[in-house]
Amino acid sequence: MKTFNEIISEATDKDTKVPFRLVVLADRPKTVKDNASSTKLVRAAEKNKLEVYNCRVNGAFVIRDQDTGEIRVHNADDDKGFILDADTIVMNRGSVTRKDSYLDLISQIERYGIATCNPRECIEVCSDKFRTYLRLQEIGMNQPRTVLIPNDEPETVDRAHEALDNEFPMVLKTLQGSKGVGVLLIETERSLQSQVSLIYKIDPFCDILLQEYIESDYDVRVVIVNREIIGAMKRNKITGDFRSNVSQGAKADEVELTDLEKDQCLQAAKAVNGQWVGVDFIPAKNRDKDAPFIIEVNHSPGTAGISNIIKQNVSELVIDKYMDREIWKYSPKECGVLETMEIDGEEMTAKLDTGNNTTVCSLHAEDVTIKGKKVTWTGWHGKKHSAKLERMVSLIKPEEERPVVKMEINFLNTIYEQEVSLDKRNSIPFLVNRDFMKRANLMINPARKFLLTNRRDDSTTE
Repeated sequence: MKTFNEIISEATDKDTKVPFRLVVLADRPKTVKDNASSTKLVRAAEKNKLEVYNCRVNGAFVIRDQDTGEIRVHNADDDKGFILDADTIVMNRGSVTRKDSYLDLISQIERYGIATCNPRECIEVCSDKFRTYLRLQEIGMNQPRTVLIPNDEPETVDRAHEALDNEFPMVLKTLQGSKGVGVLLIETERSLQSQVSLIYKIDPFCDILLQEYIESDYDVRVVIVNREIIGAMKRNKITGDFRSNVSQGAKADEVELTDLEKDQCLQAAKAVNGQWVGVDFIPAKNRDKDAPFIIEVNHSPGTAGISNIIKQNVSELVIDKYMDREIWKYSPKECGVLETMEIDGEEMTAKLDTGNNTTVCSLHAEDVTIKGKKVTWTGWHGKKHSAKLERMVSLIKPEEERPVVKMEINFLNTIYEQEVSLDKRNSIPFLVNRDFMKRANLMINPARKFLLTNRRDDSTTE
């Protein structure tokens, strides 16, 4: 397996478009339709001569070899599996939200530091229409007024009805659903109560949204990859239906977006942490001046309709874009403000200081001796160390110079080569700077200590 530094050196190469290994993760049977978006993605990868693994999330599992550190993902009927490494990206497609175990598989992959598209966070938000609504509401996006109906009690339904000013028609939606399934147009109060009661009779644990109806002859699907709009299509209403989903038979046409619409769609994708998403909106009457009504953000947009509109195979376009390692995203690991790290065979407590923007980390050292380009010192547990002197760093407070050396830091079984300054520290032997946290993709919880590791030294942890 490659070290983090090897990954970085590849990603910062002048020519960043290099082949990669692909896992397409989707909930599907062994045999899938030729037009399935996941199948098209696999074919696009094979066309580019990439190693690709068709992973059926139902029954799939991930194993890490305790001796070698090798990580493999397996289909339920595949003992050999497929290696997950620094060259691998996992693209989550289709209905990977049907069971918590599917999402947990994605979490496990993310925790091992494997790049994903889209991450679990994005999938969970986008697969729940009310969570999407709340996330977009936080950043002030223009959306149809929306209320949650948690049960079929008449008082609850009436309250939701009143919250939307008793205006009909209204749109009734289940929280989960795609391709226009689970979306109803409600035109009377009686119909509202009866439809809510029917849905809860079929599924007592269902959740329902009641939403303001925005009159329009069409809506717009915008496909975004890595915060870049790659195409948009106007989806006209189906004759005799208020829906405009292409999967339901709606006709799609080209559409030119206004600058405001582009901006709003990009903001929506960013809000849900989406890397490859479809943003749906209903245009405002004055498209140049007024923000569109954002209807939905889809974490696994279909490719057929938009490919026809832009006259380009979207799956091939996505594969080509992800040849650029600089756009790869890794889910941050939440860790405590204190964690255990290993440096040159010594395990010690490290303080992850988000306010530390210095150029180097700081490592406890006693009896520091510099002879030419060689530095020797005694570590926290009395072990003798030596390393090449890289440079001297000058401090203002206290006014002094400290030697800087490069050390290999083992954190969560990943090796990072890091410059550290040597200093006699009184309580915590290793002070981590923001540069290291960024490289390791860490998100610090200041209220927690040793969230990912166990305390294994005798340092004073305050």
